[in-house]
Amino acid sequence: MVSYGCGNGCGADMEYIGDGDWKCPTCGKVIAFGEPDEEDDDNGEALSVWDAADIYLSRGFDEDYRFGYTHEELMKALGK
Repeated sequence: MVSYGCGNGCGADMEYIGDGDWKCPTCGKVIAFGEPDEEDDDNGEALSVWDAADIYLSRGFDEDYRFGYTHEELMKALGK
């Protein structure tokens, strides 16, 4: 299987998460090569860094809740 670099500046190799999609274990960025879900109705809206930071804080800074942002970006959005 081919490995993909994140390209987000974190230097990590992407991990295959299924359905043709890859996720960076460091920053959480997802590269979706798979078919979109028919139930996907996010309308292309991304989660703002401020909303992501609030969720990240409420989840105890769990890296699974970075939503593609770095820890530093989220902390900056929180004013820390």
